[in-house]
Amino acid sequence: MKNFISLSITAMLIATPASAERSKTVTIDNEKISGSKTIVRDGQGNVVVDGALTRKRDGATATHKYDRSRTENGWTASGQQTDFQGRSRGFDYQRARTENGFEATGSAYNRRGDEYGYSAYGQRGENSRERGRNVTRNGAVVYDRVDTATRNDAGQIVRNSAVTRDPSFRPKKKIRPLRVKNPKPARRLKNRRGN
Repeated sequence: MKNFISLSITAMLIATPASAERSKTVTIDNEKISGSKTIVRDGQGNVVVDGALTRKRDGATATHKYDRSRTENGWTASGQQTDFQGRSRGFDYQRARTENGFEATGSAYNRRGDEYGYSAYGQRGENSRERGRNVTRNGAVVYDRVDTATRNDAGQIVRNSAVTRDPSFRPKKKIRPLRVKNPKPARRLKNRRGN
């Protein structure tokens, strides 16, 4: 009997798709606001979020949308938020793998009406890596950064950074130091018995 139960459970686990779609809805209802947010994941890296709130004293609404999709060479994402005052902000982003790294582009706008453009890249060579980011605000460059890391003949890693930034702009994400992998890693010798 125990063997039969174990086999039945195993068969059910095998039959269940590993990438089954999952959906979760969160609701809220109190004396001030009411609404819900639904999150749908398809198990393949695609996510859709849709939410809305209503303020009871005047009927004003706030919404939140987010969509992330896998592509053949990367992924795309977009989102939009609107507050109770009707002010909106949003973004879209695309990232794709390249032969030696990645490329990314995007755009965004905030509640003040500013429009941002974004581009980035990363590439690696046998003994070097390079990464760059560029941000524009209303057509003017407010941030530009290029980081390089090179391994010299002595095995030392030399890092350089070139940064141009408008004082009024502060990037949210910190860039981590680039790491250059050794193209010919040293083999670890295992101790053998009798040696």
